[in-house]
Amino acid sequence: MQTVSEKQQKQINHGSEIDHGKRLPGWAVFSVCAAAAGLALRIISRISVMIPGVIPGATPGPVPCVTLGTAFADRFSDIVNPIAVNTLGRLSSLVPFSIAELLLIALVLYLLYVLIFLPMLAARDLRRTHTRDHVSMDDFGTDLRERWRCRFARHFKRLAVIAAAMFLIFEVNEDVYFARTRFAARYGLERTDYTDDELAEVCAVLIDEINRTAPLVQRDEEGIMQIGLDDAARFADLASRMRLSMARLGETYPELAGYCPRPKPVIFSTHLSRCDITGVYSMFTVEANINRDMPDYNLPFTMGHELAHLKGFESEKEANFLGFLAAITSDDPDICYSGAMLGWIYCGNELHRRDLKRWEALHATIDPAAVRDLDDNSRYWEHYKGKASETMHDINDAYLKTEGLAEGYASYDLVVDMIVTYVLTTGSFG
Repeated sequence: MQTVSEKQQKQINHGSEIDHGKRLPGWAVFSVCAAAAGLALRIISRISVMIPGVIPGATPGPVPCVTLGTAFADRFSDIVNPIAVNTLGRLSSLVPFSIAELLLIALVLYLLYVLIFLPMLAARDLRRTHTRDHVSMDDFGTDLRERWRCRFARHFKRLAVIAAAMFLIFEVNEDVYFARTRFAARYGLERTDYTDDELAEVCAVLIDEINRTAPLVQRDEEGIMQIGLDDAARFADLASRMRLSMARLGETYPELAGYCPRPKPVIFSTHLSRCDITGVYSMFTVEANINRDMPDYNLPFTMGHELAHLKGFESEKEANFLGFLAAITSDDPDICYSGAMLGWIYCGNELHRRDLKRWEALHATIDPAAVRDLDDNSRYWEHYKGKASETMHDINDAYLKTEGLAEGYASYDLVVDMIVTYVLTTGSFG
């Protein structure tokens, strides 16, 4: 016989269970809050309302107006980027290997486990219920389905938390930076109306740098540049030298000043080559990941490019320019040679498009050792050219366009405008 007090206690307990059931569990609260915060950052940084403003940088001056989103992104990057670099960046630099690469492998394996292996196990177990005559079909089947439902639910919760966290980190460490004031606008490097003669003049300056540094770099028995990156110590040495070059550039451009994490070699670099990728910036670990298999003269420039991304410059043409500038102004022959070679490739391609005869005349003046490097580079990437590289080009093009870079993948080549403007303005690379 149930007493009144027992009934009341049962109602109280039942009511508390109902109240508790209405509360969102911790994983859901985190996922919703992280996703909402990331979405808020994306929306705010894309607000196109115009407000009076001043372009930050070394050559400040009043401008008619900037968008509210740009003003927010500038302030956000000034505050948040140094924090990210000095926390995640410093932590990731404690180890010589790419943490991002290992996390990516772990994530892929986990997804395969959840999406393929677990369903196969569940289907096998459910099929077995039909062969156990000594067990109640309904009871056993119901219990088994419930256990699998709970198991899948746990993995779904984990994936929801991972996805929300990744989205927030992506917004904080990369996406917002796309809206910041362009480096070219900060430092007056936006000129696009240069003549063919001016372009040829810049190409000649680049070739002079190539011919000056080509005899100074180490080469293998076939005459191809060989920095000697067969072991981790050699890669780490080059990475340290490139970090010094970026630090030196930071003395002129404050946005690049401060701690610079070490670039990391990618273990599965062959797969990057198949996708026509020389390097990848990981916003999740604040790492510059480098394809270690490509021809050596690409390495210093690529390190500078990815470190520029790491410092908050997400525009590909600006990352190209900063990688180029950090290399070409270096006193290190290996690094300077890399900058001159990549500068010639970009500017030379533009001159080739405009004036083939003038390009041929300039190309004929390049040191034969450098020509061998260029030919070796062409053969390397031609070997890996295929469906994977084409698909990756399309993906990268679409991604850059969604981030507001109307030129998409072609924005890499627009570094020519900045190189030409810089050389014509400064007269040198000193």
